[in-house]
Amino acid sequence: MAKHTFGAEGEKVTVHIADLPDRASGSPALIPMVYLHVFEGDGTGVWQRLEEEGDQSRIALAAIAPRSWNNDLTPWPCPPVFRGNRPYEGLALVQLHLLESQIVPQTQALLTQHGVAPSFSALVGYSLAGLFSVWVATRSAAFERVASVSGSLWYPGFSKYVAGHIHPSVRRAYFSLGDKESHTRNPVMKTVLENTQQVVEKFEQAGVDTCFELNPGNHFVDEDLRTARGIRCC
Repeated sequence: MAKHTFGAEGEKVTVHIADLPDRASGSPALIPMVYLHVFEGDGTGVWQRLEEEGDQSRIALAAIAPRSWNNDLTPWPCPPVFRGNRPYEGLALVQLHLLESQIVPQTQALLTQHGVAPSFSALVGYSLAGLFSVWVATRSAAFERVASVSGSLWYPGFSKYVAGHIHPSVRRAYFSLGDKESHTRNPVMKTVLENTQQVVEKFEQAGVDTCFELNPGNHFVDEDLRTARGIRCC
């Protein structure tokens, strides 16, 4: 397995590429390219989960550590949902530009060096990164598939925004939540199940091949396992 790291405007990107059998022809091997924003680490935990199921041999994974988790992955400014926290700045458009202009091209250059090319590109995320993945599906043609794993679709105004904005290039979408995530006293976060179901319905109405799953537990259970599941279902 090859592992490369590069920087992009202060963000760290780690690309995992499985070893592939030697190819007799000069044409590149086609494998799915998965982009994953991570809260911490370099995606190794998710890669290991994929390896346990034998899936890592069929994909390349780019793990992206954003500069500010709460700001770079949110679509518009929003007051804090917990007392004492900072407001969300809503810099997703800046993050998308960085993704399209630097991270994706540099990642694809690495794939070329290893004799592979994307069969498709998917954008996957957990929590706020899951929110970002779905938002990108309304703004960009760069990713044919998206996955929102325990996504923060409670974000105020988001479920209403999605209607009529899904990009026609999106072909498949995966959504999951823990079955206890909406069991909270927080009046904003308790809407996560209802809002996720509304977003799922909007994707289905747009003709996107859509899957929604409930997993046992709350938001902080089996993050790597759930994320690997989302990648496999992309």
